[in-house]
Amino acid sequence: MYLQLLIVGIAMGMIYALLSLGIVLLVRAVGVLNFAEGQLFMLGAYVTYALTYQAGLPLYATLIIAIVIFALFGVLFMFSVYWPLRKSTWGATIIISCLGASTVIKEVAKLIWGSNPLVYEPLVKGTISIAGAKLEYQYLFIIAICIVMIIGVELLFEKLYVGRIMQAAAQNKYAAELLGIATVVTVAVTYALSATLVGVGGWLVAPLFLVSTSLGDFLLKGFAGMVIGGYGSIKGAVIGSIFVGIAESFSVLITSTYKNAIVFLILIIFLIVKPKGLFRPKISEKA
Repeated sequence: MYLQLLIVGIAMGMIYALLSLGIVLLVRAVGVLNFAEGQLFMLGAYVTYALTYQAGLPLYATLIIAIVIFALFGVLFMFSVYWPLRKSTWGATIIISCLGASTVIKEVAKLIWGSNPLVYEPLVKGTISIAGAKLEYQYLFIIAICIVMIIGVELLFEKLYVGRIMQAAAQNKYAAELLGIATVVTVAVTYALSATLVGVGGWLVAPLFLVSTSLGDFLLKGFAGMVIGGYGSIKGAVIGSIFVGIAESFSVLITSTYKNAIVFLILIIFLIVKPKGLFRPKISEKA
């Protein structure tokens, strides 16, 4: 039983980690919390549902086309919601813009797919027995895909030249432009990457929950993971989110009704005891 709860907790923590990373990348690039990330997560579930069941595409084609759609939507979101308002003297302008975009995305999804929840079959069917615990392959599939994506993000920003350019543009816009780095391109790539991460997260979680607009509420868990890990830290976002997932999973031993309350109680404790989170990020001027 405990092993099963641990695996489920890690899998859900990985999902929250994708959301947290989506938030953190934008915090590092533009210094703004995107409160529409939850709806982009929800949109990921709807888009992959449409490609799978309405367009009848195989799994590999669905994933490839979906990733392209997520990236393009991220760039569209950046140019319509963030870029025109980036020089506003009122700090809350972009936050309000994101909240407005969140509502629009949610209502458009209802217009296209309706209000009734949709069923998404497991991407990987079957179960496996480990030490007497039955585990669904879907959870193991989620862990594997998320590990690949998280490692990819880590390699991008720590090892690849492109990632270093993106970080340089985020840390000092003026110096980056003097070196010929177009900050509009780096910000657009960051938005595309962020939308892709959360979109894939929505696709992975769709078989575990009904595809509906309520999936946008997952943002709260991703935000909790980011705060616990350290505001703006990539490593912290992953570790904090996995901690949230495991805490949520094991909380059913106490109560299944108030497990969300337990998660946010833990968040409050962290804010009191360690308000800066587990890891300190490197954040300076934003593009």
